[in-house]
Amino acid sequence: MLNRLLLQFYTSPNNGKQVASLPDRRRVLLLHSEIMGPATIDVKVSRDPQPTRLANFQDVARVVGPDSQVPQSGPWGLGGSIVVIGDTLHLAWTGPHGISYTQAVINGDRWSWNHPRIILDGDYRLGDLFQIGESLALTYHQVHDRQTESIGVYWPDGSRPQQEIQRGAPTFAPVVEVDNRDRLHLVWSDTAEQVYYALLAQPGHAPQVELLGPGRQAAIGSAADRILIVCESDYGHLHYYFTDGDQWKRNLPLTGMSPWLTSDQLHSPQLSRDRHGVTWLFFADNTRRSTFWARWMGKEWGEITNGPRVHYRPPHFDFNLLPLGRICVEKNPPPNARDFGMLVTCEPPIRQVEYRRERVPDLIPSSSRKVLFLDMLEVAATENVGLHVETADKHPENPLMQLGPAGAFDEDRVFNHGSVVFDGGKYRMWYGGIREPRPDEPALPWWDWIYCGYAESEDGIAWTRVNVGLVEWNGSRDNNIIPGPRHAPVVFKDDGDPDPARRYKAFYFWNSGEHLEMARTGKYGRSYDPRDEKFLMDLFTSPDGIHLTRHAGEVAFPGEQARPLSTIPQSVFRDEDEPDPQKRYKAYGFASLNLRRRGTTHLYSPDCLHWTVHPEMPLIDPAVRGTPPAVGGPAGQVHDTVCFPYEGYYIALYQDQRHPRSMPVELAVSRDSESFRHVRPGSKVIPVGPPAAWDALTILPTMPVIRDREIRIYYGGGTERSVTDSDQPRWVARPGLATLRRDGFTSIRLAEDQQMGSVETIPFDLSRHPLTLHVNVRCAGGSSLRAELLDAVSDAPLPGYSLEQCQPVTGDQLDAIIRWQTKSTLPTDSTQVRLRFELRRNLNSPRLHALWFRPV
Repeated sequence: MLNRLLLQFYTSPNNGKQVASLPDRRRVLLLHSEIMGPATIDVKVSRDPQPTRLANFQDVARVVGPDSQVPQSGPWGLGGSIVVIGDTLHLAWTGPHGISYTQAVINGDRWSWNHPRIILDGDYRLGDLFQIGESLALTYHQVHDRQTESIGVYWPDGSRPQQEIQRGAPTFAPVVEVDNRDRLHLVWSDTAEQVYYALLAQPGHAPQVELLGPGRQAAIGSAADRILIVCESDYGHLHYYFTDGDQWKRNLPLTGMSPWLTSDQLHSPQLSRDRHGVTWLFFADNTRRSTFWARWMGKEWGEITNGPRVHYRPPHFDFNLLPLGRICVEKNPPPNARDFGMLVTCEPPIRQVEYRRERVPDLIPSSSRKVLFLDMLEVAATENVGLHVETADKHPENPLMQLGPAGAFDEDRVFNHGSVVFDGGKYRMWYGGIREPRPDEPALPWWDWIYCGYAESEDGIAWTRVNVGLVEWNGSRDNNIIPGPRHAPVVFKDDGDPDPARRYKAFYFWNSGEHLEMARTGKYGRSYDPRDEKFLMDLFTSPDGIHLTRHAGEVAFPGEQARPLSTIPQSVFRDEDEPDPQKRYKAYGFASLNLRRRGTTHLYSPDCLHWTVHPEMPLIDPAVRGTPPAVGGPAGQVHDTVCFPYEGYYIALYQDQRHPRSMPVELAVSRDSESFRHVRPGSKVIPVGPPAAWDALTILPTMPVIRDREIRIYYGGGTERSVTDSDQPRWVARPGLATLRRDGFTSIRLAEDQQMGSVETIPFDLSRHPLTLHVNVRCAGGSSLRAELLDAVSDAPLPGYSLEQCQPVTGDQLDAIIRWQTKSTLPTDSTQVRLRFELRRNLNSPRLHALWFRPV
């Protein structure tokens, strides 16, 4: 049931026409001082073609308001919309006397405004502003009396007469989709929460009006020959309608089917189409205080994915996401746009608006990188298939090492975090070993229990502790302790460092308890002032990973960031693809925002000594991930995280702390190292073991070892055990191994009840040089995979490259070349094409993991 505030909220346009692009690719924003009701309206323009934040924009003019730079524009506007046609920006808004309109001719940084005029005088409200052919038009809502209202279309240039579409019960203004035949498709809802659709084949013709069903605040878009409509439901979720031929598929559940979002309050759907012709749905989630998106995959919506958000820094770090009141996503960006521009406005009384973007990648066949099906952005359509997260195979000889003997430094835990590196033909392990103080021994804080142990293996399965003789323990140096790194020993081999003495790098990031000890007593040989917005860390360099040289470093929280309780990376790497030298080294791991709330931290550095924490922390947020969402506490946290570059992606394995006694590992992915998307939340890459297993409670992930055929993830498995009948259970951890096939983080598979399905890529340009097409696919049980090349415009197979001419791929193939009869290379011409793969089941479904191209 609509209340007074929702009635006011829905009178503002929900059309995405507050973000637009100029011919030179700069973005224009229309900002309202209020999320609903009377507001001042400002225009801003970006300083460059690819803005990332509102700070990248400069003011153009206040166009509506008491102090407007545009004369006679009026004291306020209820909601405005902009459209750019050529070098002219068109602006319309609802004012105190009806709908007003102005325009500005843009010449570089010069904006020449026309005097505004009221084009619809009376009790009118703007719905949508749009281009049809070479003309500009708008939709409106008019109030006649309390029982009678109407909606219609109006042409500001007077080229066509005003046309009423429907008159009747109280309603809201329509939004519009213009198809490739210049037909108008209008959708709106009434105050009784019913959705109406109208087709206006030509201006002046009688519209075809149809009541579709329940819903409110509808958005409309198109995909190929389908019309898509997404609405809010009265249960706080989204549902949708779409045309299937001449028939409507009505009131289909969309978000309500997701176990991830089942308890959430969702609103403000927006539909837009990217440069590849794929239609996206964006919406806001009040519960998680984040945006989300999904893409239309031809016959249904694809994966629901978390998107941009607005964050801040509360003193206690109890919750740092702001509530989202409205999102405005650029409607159908121009063909050269690399992303969607998005305005995110907070709910009253918070007066904050931010610019965000969602990137749209290309499929480039000349690239040497593979396409992994993680966020599915290279996929344009699917039929009868879905995305699956692969579960890593735990090694049958797990755990790989036993606890140390009585009295040893690793008597209780052999792998409380650690690192494994393959170098010189052998596997090398640095691990956190723990022996808890016994009741008759002096009590120590937990971080003083931990030492770094060292072990080696020829095959990565059978491990031997290596006596290095560097640290005295119980009166002897006859042990495998490495001095320096302790809790979460992070070690990697830096092949990019020209100095052999610095080839190995190890790290120790001091925790909050240690910082307080430093401040109180000067313990650990470091001084620390708690008033400083920084943490301390140590870098250890070494030629061999054993004999370490210590260098004192620090972690900075610049600008308005507030320092969390602690930030402890579990993975560090040198990023060869990073263009910014200040971000050459990247670190990811665990952040304790406070003792009740934890998430994923990200740091970057030019030299491994001077680290800067990313301002949006946590990057992987438990409030966005949780099911149900939880602000903090022992449940619903994201704990340890490792991240690593792989084929142009940044892949994160994070510990999902659903409960203090259940911490499996799940998957997230980023394309820019900063914005992470959860991949099928709830799917486990490494699950905890059964109740009696050695890894029954927790999985501690590490940076994987990538080999030719497999991805080796060494992990610490934790449980509790009683040493004697009278003892309290003690936490125990040992190392284990879980493996994935190469590229095998996810796969595309057939739905359980389907024998055949397909997956189709976004369009791409063929290379002028001969290329072969490769796939990583597992076709077990007699299943098979075929492919065809389609002309991107006609959808017809290229001669010689149809499914019928493709040689089926069968068996387990890490690197299979797709061949068509006698052809093993793709054509070399300027045709834009798409790839379509056909998956066919016999006993099992094929599993498609990756595709890539290779020059001949």
